[in-house]
Amino acid sequence: MTTGTTTVLIVVFILIAFPIFFTLLWVSITLLMSWIGGWGRVGKRYAATGVPPQGAVLKHVTGMFGVTRYKHVLTVITTDTGLYIENRKVFRFGHPPLFIPFTAIYQPRKQTLFFWEFVAFGVDDPPIAAIRLPSKVFEGTPIEIKA
Repeated sequence: MTTGTTTVLIVVFILIAFPIFFTLLWVSITLLMSWIGGWGRVGKRYAATGVPPQGAVLKHVTGMFGVTRYKHVLTVITTDTGLYIENRKVFRFGHPPLFIPFTAIYQPRKQTLFFWEFVAFGVDDPPIAAIRLPSKVFEGTPIEIKA
């Protein structure tokens, strides 16, 4: 082969291989985040169906599922019966939208980490996941939060 042909083959390989590699890497990382944090476990039991419900909408919310942090990528809708939580579409692989009824929220307690005030709670009893969301998510809800 000539040097020109080799260069063209390398460029074509990179143009084809890189998007495939990047996509596989992205999907793997989002699946790993879902598995480690517990979003996947919650999603098996509390996956939302249909269109998002009506309620108070908070966008660009930072939250945590276990040790996995979702910084400014969550949308939380508070309804009369529970919390609807979804991740941005680009991070959604392995993260189905959730609807967690208030009856499934276990031991909510107010906590502070540096300057971030949040409510930590388990989902179900025994908990299948530990979640932390900003305190403002729970304003006006029937949830009694312990200090």
